[in-house]
Amino acid sequence: MSQQQIGPTFEPDPIPPALTFRLPDDTLAKSSQDVADDPIYVELGGEALCSFVPQSRALRISPHGIVNPERAEFAPILRFTLAQNRTTISRDDLWGALYGLWLRKAENDVIPFELSDDIEGAADLKSYLVSTGLAFAPPDAQGPSELLLVRASFWQGAGASLARHWLRSPVAHPSLSPLCPFPFFESFTRSEHVLTTHPRRPPKPAPGEVLYARYICAVGQMLRFTHIDASNPRHFEAYQRWQNSDRVNIGWREKGPEEKHRTYLADRLADSHIMGFVVEWDGELAGYGEMSWVKEDPMGTYVGGLGDHDQGTHLLIGEEKFRGRHRFTAVMTAMKHACFLRDPRTDVVVGEPRYDLPIVPRLRLFLPQELNREFEFPHKRAVYFVLRRHRFFQAATLY
Repeated sequence: MSQQQIGPTFEPDPIPPALTFRLPDDTLAKSSQDVADDPIYVELGGEALCSFVPQSRALRISPHGIVNPERAEFAPILRFTLAQNRTTISRDDLWGALYGLWLRKAENDVIPFELSDDIEGAADLKSYLVSTGLAFAPPDAQGPSELLLVRASFWQGAGASLARHWLRSPVAHPSLSPLCPFPFFESFTRSEHVLTTHPRRPPKPAPGEVLYARYICAVGQMLRFTHIDASNPRHFEAYQRWQNSDRVNIGWREKGPEEKHRTYLADRLADSHIMGFVVEWDGELAGYGEMSWVKEDPMGTYVGGLGDHDQGTHLLIGEEKFRGRHRFTAVMTAMKHACFLRDPRTDVVVGEPRYDLPIVPRLRLFLPQELNREFEFPHKRAVYFVLRRHRFFQAATLY
C-alpha cells in the first residue's frame, strides 16, 4: 500500500486586514494591509516600523533556467521603506518585518524586493539578506538593491538571531559553535530491537528549558514546547493524568501507577536519542510530545533506509479544550518544524501511529507528508508517514 499526500486539501483561513502577532521573544508585532496589492505595513513594539510598497517594475518569479520564457511569471517589486522619522533599522527588526510579510504571503515561493535608497546602511542590510540566504540577486535584477526574498529560507530560520529564533535552546549553541552544527562522531546502539551505528547525539537542554516557541495566528496564542521536568509537580501531575485517560490510552497504552510514569520519564531523560516535552498554549499545559533520532529507534530497525540525522515525533493532546483542527495542525506542524530547525542535516521527519487510530486520516489531510505504507512492529501494525524537508518548507501551514 502506498499513497502520497502532496499537501493540505482544506482552504486556509483568510488573513485579516490587521494581523497582530508576537515574535518568539514576545515582541508585539502587527502586519496590516487593507486590500490585496496595497502596501503592507509592519509595526513592532507598538510603533510603526516599515512598509512594503508595490512598484510598477516587476521581476521574474519563475525559476531562471528552468521555466520556459513563454510561461514565466512575474510579480511587482515590493520596495522596503522605513516609517516616517526612521532612517535606520537593525537586522533583528528587519527579520521581524519579514515575518509580518511572510505571514501575508504564504502562497509565494519568492517575492521581488528592494531596499529604499534613503535607508542608512542599506549595503550592510543587503549583505545580511544575501549571506544568510534570506534573499538572492536574480539574473534580471537591474540594480544592486533588487532581490528575491525566499519564503523557505525564512521559515528555516535564516537570519534569525538567538533572541528571536523559534528554536529557543539550540544545541550545539551557536554562540559557542557558530560555524557548524553538532559535529559527527560515530556511536553505537545495541538493544532488544536496535543494532546500529549512528552519530553521537548532542546533549539535551536541561529539563524545564523552553525548546521552541511560535505564535499561532490562527488561534491567537503562543505555542511553546518545554523539556518535561518530572521533578516539577505541575508537569508530572498533568502527564500522569493524560496517560491515565481512556482516550489517550487508546493510542499510547501507558496507563498505570505513578511509579510506571516516573520510570518512563526517567528512561526518556537518560536516553540520548529521544526527548519528551510538554505542549503549552500561552503557558497552559495542553499535551505531551517526543522528538527522536530514528536511526537508533526501533522504527529505524523495522522500516530501514533512514539517514543519520532523520527524526521522528509522537504527540498526545491531553486537555480537551486544546483539541480541534487548528490547534492539532499547529502542534503537529510545530513539532516537525522544530525537528528540521534543530539540525539542518535532517532530511525527513517520520511518524508511525497505529494504523487504525482515528488520527491517521487527519495526519494525511493537514500535513504535506507521504503515507508511505503500513508495516509491522512487534507490538502494533503502524502506518509509515514521511515528511521531507523540501516539501515541508514548500507547503506547511505556518500561520
